[in-house]
Amino acid sequence: QPILLGMGRSCVSTGEGVWLPSLRKGVDEWESMLCSVGKLYVEGAEIDWLGMDRDGRRQKVVLPTYPFQRQRYWIDTATNLDQGTMNEKSSSLVVNLLNQADTVGLTQELIQTEQLTEDEQIFLPKILEILINRHQEYFQPQSNVVVEYYDELVDFENEGESLILNYIPLPTIIRDFSWLLEITSEKKYAKLIKIAQQETRKIGWRKVDFGSCKKVLDIGCGHGTDLIDLALKYDSLELCGYTISGAQVELGNRKINEFNLEQRVKILNQDSSKDEFPDNYDLMYGFEVICHIRNKNKLFLNIGNHLNNNGYFVVADFISNASFAIDYDAHSSYLITKQEWLNLLSENHLKVIDYVDISPEVANGLYDSNFQDNLEYVCKKWNFTENTIVGFQSYQNLYKMLRKGLVSYVVLTAQKQNDLPANEIYQLNQQKLETPLYFSDVSFQQLFYEVKWQLQPGNKKQLAKTKDTVVGNWLIFSDTGCVGQELRKLLEKNGDRCFMVFPGKAYKQKEIDSWEINPSHPEDFETLCQQIITNTQGDWKGTIHLWSIETPSSLQLNISDLEQAQQWGCGSVLHLVQAFLKHPNFFSQKLWLVTRGSQPVLSETKAMAVAQTPIWGLGRVLSLEHPQLWGGLLDLDVEASTNEVEMLLEYITDNQGEDHLAFRSGRAYVARLVKQLLPESPPVLLNDDATYLITGGLGALGLQTAQWMVSKGARHLVLVSRTQPSQHKQATISHLQQQGAEVVVAQADVCNPQELSRVFEQVESSMAPIKGIVHAAGVGTINPIEQMELSELEEVMAPKVIGGWILHQLTEDRNLDFFVSFSSISGVWGAAGQAHYAASNHFLDGLAHYRQAKGLPGMSINWGPWSGAGMASEEELKKLSKRGIKPLSPEQGVAVLEQLWTSGMSQITVADVNWSLFKQLYEVGTKRLLLEEIGSYSQDDILSLEQNSHILHQLQKVSNTERKELLTGYIQREINKLLGFSKSKFQDPKLGFFEMGMDSLRVVELRNMLSSNLNYSISTATFFDTSNIQELAEYLINEIFSEEQNPKVDVGDSQNTDVTNKVPPNLETEPEEEIDNAIAEEWKEIQYLLREES
Repeated sequence: QPILLGMGRSCVSTGEGVWLPSLRKGVDEWESMLCSVGKLYVEGAEIDWLGMDRDGRRQKVVLPTYPFQRQRYWIDTATNLDQGTMNEKSSSLVVNLLNQADTVGLTQELIQTEQLTEDEQIFLPKILEILINRHQEYFQPQSNVVVEYYDELVDFENEGESLILNYIPLPTIIRDFSWLLEITSEKKYAKLIKIAQQETRKIGWRKVDFGSCKKVLDIGCGHGTDLIDLALKYDSLELCGYTISGAQVELGNRKINEFNLEQRVKILNQDSSKDEFPDNYDLMYGFEVICHIRNKNKLFLNIGNHLNNNGYFVVADFISNASFAIDYDAHSSYLITKQEWLNLLSENHLKVIDYVDISPEVANGLYDSNFQDNLEYVCKKWNFTENTIVGFQSYQNLYKMLRKGLVSYVVLTAQKQNDLPANEIYQLNQQKLETPLYFSDVSFQQLFYEVKWQLQPGNKKQLAKTKDTVVGNWLIFSDTGCVGQELRKLLEKNGDRCFMVFPGKAYKQKEIDSWEINPSHPEDFETLCQQIITNTQGDWKGTIHLWSIETPSSLQLNISDLEQAQQWGCGSVLHLVQAFLKHPNFFSQKLWLVTRGSQPVLSETKAMAVAQTPIWGLGRVLSLEHPQLWGGLLDLDVEASTNEVEMLLEYITDNQGEDHLAFRSGRAYVARLVKQLLPESPPVLLNDDATYLITGGLGALGLQTAQWMVSKGARHLVLVSRTQPSQHKQATISHLQQQGAEVVVAQADVCNPQELSRVFEQVESSMAPIKGIVHAAGVGTINPIEQMELSELEEVMAPKVIGGWILHQLTEDRNLDFFVSFSSISGVWGAAGQAHYAASNHFLDGLAHYRQAKGLPGMSINWGPWSGAGMASEEELKKLSKRGIKPLSPEQGVAVLEQLWTSGMSQITVADVNWSLFKQLYEVGTKRLLLEEIGSYSQDDILSLEQNSHILHQLQKVSNTERKELLTGYIQREINKLLGFSKSKFQDPKLGFFEMGMDSLRVVELRNMLSSNLNYSISTATFFDTSNIQELAEYLINEIFSEEQNPKVDVGDSQNTDVTNKVPPNLETEPEEEIDNAIAEEWKEIQYLLREES
């Protein structure tokens, strides 16, 4: 029933799944079910059609001979055509051979006609050469697109670093990222782009032995950035670059002179497919060059003739996944098939040794949901020529083809093998090209994340307007300073009642509505709750916990202070929640945990209150285990401001769903987990004349780290552990000693300052000086908050919290090379059953930020689970995998550790996460904004992101009169989709919704779609108040644009507003929705994508 489906849809996120009815009121049951079965089939489900007819008798229906209404009803999905159709649609064989300048192939074709005598065949090569030259000259004007595009973009060189000439592989989509704005205007993501492009080079160079290379050629060198980078990295190389752009030659040579490399690096204004290479080379490469070269046979012949035996050929380029090459002269794009690549490589004795497909990552870098508006903006600002605009558009077209799987972007490395026959190379290459590696196989960039604090945009004004008029009761665990008392005054002024609780030695009621309790006594919290219930009337509005802000500053912090801080903070919250859970019907409102200066929001981390940090880890777990109690985490400014209590109350009463907040300088910041890309790090070389101390040294991670450190040159290690090594672990230690390392096992409790001090003294008296710390000690148990005792909490927290602080104190005055703490992802986004573990790990994160702010080395790595190592059992690893968190192999972990070692990061999260699965489970019951900017998107998700704001942008750019017409047409098209009507036959906009066939389910679907795409909440009642499309469109226009002063939105600079003179007409008119119509024929779809410009 539609009403039941509507109820079901309200329980899940908008747009999830397809909801199909079996019964509809007033519609024949069999008709309704067949309609739903048909839709299910279109969505890809397998239907047993024979089974449907098995129990019934069918009769042939005689169709009339007249042609009905001549309407065609195609299913909107792409289908493959047979090879014969493809050949008919593609260019003829002769034209392809002409395009490829293949005189041998043309000669063979003509000889096979048997119409030429032997004497006439003698002249064929010369005649064909003339014909090919004339054919190429015919297309020569189009090549100006590439030349002019590269010439014009020379002006956008960013401080000597090229950020624009190559594609940008991103592990995930960044919603506000625009490659077009980045290369022309913003430079907001300049660092990210540089790292991403370095990753492509890293993949390309990973099989190249530069020690065996002397002469290098870049077949399309752009600004010479790669040539310069290689020259600076390898002193022995002599490098040459070809480019068809004169402006690039001038700029590249200027940069070469700046680096004093003119003796080793040359850039020539030559065409790699026409001009003979001047020398023989050990390495040739080209990043996104071959796709712009028509005559690929001549290019590969040039490469084959001038690449030394065993020399390397590295390319990053596009491959057509169609059964034919994709040639589009307007963009100077000539993408050949995998088969053609296979032939060209094998014929020239180039054996593929590495083949990596990074298409999804390149598509992520090209994602721009607002491309058309951005194109208009940059055209206005920079007055680009038409060819440059066409060049920009080609990127957008390639993005669409990548998403549809029509092309692939690959990084390929081949080696010249003159000694192998071409047919053998062909077979080897065929195997290699059929089994590509992927980005995640060769790069660790997809594993890295970090928490970023962002200014919350525009909410303060909105919050100030929101007044909570309902009178109720508040429970405040107050500090002894002024925050709690000021809160009480504000709340009581509004008519609320406040119960104040202070930390003390024993349970004591000080006065009416004011108590002291012992944070370590759970019975005090139970008695408090009973007393409050007995004396309370009215609504319960929430709890504010302020005890953590009482801790001493980090500069004066000692072990005793730290232990008390954990009792007042995590211990008291543990007991409070346990007491609340015994009275779920009463204490059902939100709990807010407040700290001061515990989070690294801006640059004030030198004054960070590290003792307060654990409560953030515990709070994240509380939000998962008991979301009904959860309010949020809020970090006050290090220095109290005059209005902070008013801000605190505003955000607690109306926080817009934010549960990770911080105040700095009177402004609110929110935390977001974001993707982090790390630049290439220099090789790790550890000092063989230093001692490195590893706590938890006999644990799985500790021993893995010890083995890696020895492989990197360490010769003196101290493994600190509470136990003696087992026989198996002793064998590992003996193996390290056989490699020349001095490995000492020091038995000590890292939580005991006397025992740890004794270890340091022994090392100083008998070994090399301590120059580095790896803090990998820790214990872990699984227990929910409601069952956890304070002793268990303290036992799990001690090794990381107390032990970490002792290590900091013992090394604060030492000149260390590194201080690395092994933290966990539980401290970043929580883990049910691990409140104690999450709390202790978040302390290590805060300690690393604090140390770096003081100029000391410090890094905290929030590891995801390791397989065969770490604290997670095999059963727990399987559970995590089912939730989307894949364990890291020890080999991965060690390789990542090496990349992070010299990165200079204070905190980094390392985890292999399937976000589409993990987020779905993590956000059950509530949206968690910490992960708002992170995720892995399916094809449908991406299309939704691209289309979501499209109609709204169009409406913003036209007058009010035009808006009504535009929105009316849009609603008509969407209703046609819902009802399955022809796209060309719109419903009468004055016809009632239910008269045209809409029912309650389809009304809900239409409402959800319009609400999402217009960014405006629409009630179902609106469809009854406005009885037809015309009235609905008018109502929505009035509501959405009611406060707008200037209906027409100016998208750029007021100067040179006549952008239509600069943008070619075909960039403006074709509607974006046509892209979504999956064309039945592959050839037609590609042609359409190449021409479609909006």
